[in-house]
Amino acid sequence: MRHGPRVSLLERLMPTGLRVGENLNDSSLTISKVALGSVYLAIQNVLSMLIGVLGYAFLARVITQEEMGMVAGLTLLTALVQLISDFGLNSTIAKFVSELKGRKTDVSVHVFSALFFKILLGLLLTLILIALSPNLSSILLGNPSHQPVIVLIILDSLLLSVSSFLNNILLGLGKIKNIAVYGVSSTMVRWLFIIVLLLNGNGLIGLAIGWIMGDSIALLLYSITVTKNVGSKLQATQKYIAILSDLLKFSWPIYVSSIIYFLYTWYDRVLILTFLTLSDLGVYNVAYQAFSVPTLIATSLSSSLLPYYGMAYGAGDDEAIILGVKRVSKYAMLVISPLMLGLAATAKPVITLFAGQQYELGWPVLTVLSVFGLVYSVSPALGNLLLIYGKTKIILLLNVLSIALSLILIPLLSILKLEGLAVMKGVSFLSSLLLSLYFISKTVKIQMEGKVLLKILASSVAMAIVVILIQELFYNKFFLMLYVFTGGIVYLTIIRSLKVLDEEDFKIIREIMGDKALKLLGKILGIKP
Repeated sequence: MRHGPRVSLLERLMPTGLRVGENLNDSSLTISKVALGSVYLAIQNVLSMLIGVLGYAFLARVITQEEMGMVAGLTLLTALVQLISDFGLNSTIAKFVSELKGRKTDVSVHVFSALFFKILLGLLLTLILIALSPNLSSILLGNPSHQPVIVLIILDSLLLSVSSFLNNILLGLGKIKNIAVYGVSSTMVRWLFIIVLLLNGNGLIGLAIGWIMGDSIALLLYSITVTKNVGSKLQATQKYIAILSDLLKFSWPIYVSSIIYFLYTWYDRVLILTFLTLSDLGVYNVAYQAFSVPTLIATSLSSSLLPYYGMAYGAGDDEAIILGVKRVSKYAMLVISPLMLGLAATAKPVITLFAGQQYELGWPVLTVLSVFGLVYSVSPALGNLLLIYGKTKIILLLNVLSIALSLILIPLLSILKLEGLAVMKGVSFLSSLLLSLYFISKTVKIQMEGKVLLKILASSVAMAIVVILIQELFYNKFFLMLYVFTGGIVYLTIIRSLKVLDEEDFKIIREIMGDKALKLLGKILGIKP
């Protein structure tokens, strides 16, 4: 294990005389601040989730299953545009900004070098795709008459490309609260316009306009905050070109990895488009949207760790990273494992209430995805460690192997249809986690509280079994909140009896939420903090 300051590509991008190797304790982020940041992002995701759930519930009832499949096609197009225009710079800028902040140096040259490149590339790509919009409409939506919708989605993708980049700058700066507020604001605006326009009979055009309005608000808010925090110190053109060149040298393996990750994320829906119907895609997409709800919490935790890990790496503090992995793995398991197994146990009432009776066939898909989703109980702690340590080629290899291992099971698609596809997707989750653990352990020491994690997992399994038994005796989709409440009581009771939390946990909770919240939690768990 290495200690002390790192000397890497970043050193050539820094002014001389800069102090490095400072201990992270002197920096602006600690484990408690990381946890607080994840709370902000979790709140954002919960609020966005609630808005999105209500929005999707409305959407599923006013458009057909085939049109829901078209929505998945439009989402695929948006993701594809983000992929092509990214060049790996979103992840790269977050890593460099956080590391530079840990080394206490200016980040403006890096930010504006990459930003100018992103905008120029985005404009060029937008023009090309608009020219190809009739073909894209035929491929994705099955009819060239939907070309206006495709054009609007392409324009929205340009806005989203720039705002996503600005989001990663704020992430690198540790501005988690701003990210959370802006995320909720844009989601509210997006769904407000979508609902109004759908009620007005605008169909998919209204959906596209809603996306544009939400992403425009996000872009405006991100732009204002980045300008205030980064500044605009002008440099010679040669300086920007040199920095951009070095950034692209670092980012190209990430870009290739992003292409593989895009396939990893979307290959299931591409397989449906290839071998099944748009209606099947609509059912699968609804199930996957429901599954995505608890993953948002895992994503928020992983995202909030990036600046912490980046600053620790920049300051040469491996011990801070080891501590982060140890603590976060415990908290992620404590929160996410009951959510995943609870969702697996209540998949049928969830999906019928969420999207309507016509999507009931999707509940086995949701169950399978949620069981494999236990991976997200551990993965947030590993977060962006391979990126932080500059292992970009390993990231590429990891994504390739994850997809390859899951595609071995492709015969399941013809046998089990959507359920078989869910198993394939789940295997990719699991293989990705195991490979990440293997490669990261070769770079930095991984410490987790194994016995505690097993206690939490056992508590979640027991909770899920109780909820399933109750449904066998008294099933009604309108009893969903009763199932959730009962499961929560069972889970907290077992966690309380096993005494999972320790003094260090209570110290962190006190720093985040204060003494009152700590006392309340102590009463719930039957512990005197």
